[in-house]
Amino acid sequence: MDQHKHILLVGGGGPTGALVVNALIAEGHRVAVMNTGRHPVAFDGPVEHLAADPNFLESVQQAVAGRYFDTAIVQYGRLRLVARALTGHVEHLIGITSTFYPGWIDPPATVRPTSETGEARDWSVQYLDEGLPMPPHVPLDPVGKFGVRVVETDTALQWAHAQGDLATTILRYPRIYGPRQPGAVEWSIIRRLLDGRERIIVPEGGFLLQSALYAENAARIVLAVVRDRRASAGRVFNCADGEPISHRKWIRLIADAMGRTVELVSAPAALARPAWPYARWPLTVGHHVLDIGDLAALGYTPAPVAYGIRRTVDWFLEDPAARGGAAEPQLKDAFRYDMEDRIIAELDRARAAIEAIDFPDFDMSHYYAHPSRPAR
Repeated sequence: MDQHKHILLVGGGGPTGALVVNALIAEGHRVAVMNTGRHPVAFDGPVEHLAADPNFLESVQQAVAGRYFDTAIVQYGRLRLVARALTGHVEHLIGITSTFYPGWIDPPATVRPTSETGEARDWSVQYLDEGLPMPPHVPLDPVGKFGVRVVETDTALQWAHAQGDLATTILRYPRIYGPRQPGAVEWSIIRRLLDGRERIIVPEGGFLLQSALYAENAARIVLAVVRDRRASAGRVFNCADGEPISHRKWIRLIADAMGRTVELVSAPAALARPAWPYARWPLTVGHHVLDIGDLAALGYTPAPVAYGIRRTVDWFLEDPAARGGAAEPQLKDAFRYDMEDRIIAELDRARAAIEAIDFPDFDMSHYYAHPSRPAR
């Protein structure tokens, strides 16, 4: 395995940055962190700070002028610009991107509010037919302007590796969760339970599976790539926990961690609007499961989902007012329980009306024969 000694991490202020930096320090690497410095983080050892705004090419170029790094981990900023600025200054670039797979991204999520752009948002629901785990070789879908940038960046990194400009590894992340994650949707459920809600709306029975990534597992993947450049350079990896999780199980694990019980009220996705803030990609209805089989080559051993959710819940409960209050503006969750109660009441009435319909008897027994004597 490769032994990198001088490593640059672009970002470092998010939920995975400190985990990666501290692990690198523990392994004896020399680490530099590049960011604006607006969100200072205390690390477990000495770290060089390069002050730069990773969203702008010139800022990064000035910060790395005359510098060289064995590996760069880019977790923040405009990746395509950072990669361009680091060309000639780094041997191996690990870039964090997203899962813009065909049909996976809600189009309204890729545009800014109507008041800013004048664009009309399409809130229609699309049901996906594909249910197999998504492999990393499927071409990405440039949905919206942001999606176009994601695809351009992904393509540029793969092209840079093919041309020999620098070795690149692309890590595609789904939703990240864990302590310090901005806009953590776990808070939507935690607050409802703290507020005494006993019934929570879930789209489609909550049975749709989604891949997510606990912050500690994200750090484990990054470290595995750093340790073994030969196995990772020039490759694209889907990143996720060891198992996908249904919406139902996710909510129940949160409730279990809080010692609460909750009833899940199913509604068609189009009618479950109060649940949209905490149902990842609620308009593209189907399983969003990533094929992470390639990670086995890196020796990735994930922490269990239940462990990650419990750690996340415990972190919020240490200071729910401050931490939950910080998450809410990003969640866009109205917490309008009066509206939720109206929807639940209508669903209850509809269910009762349907159950009152006099359906013909239906025999649910199996159709295999049970002879009482041998056939002649």
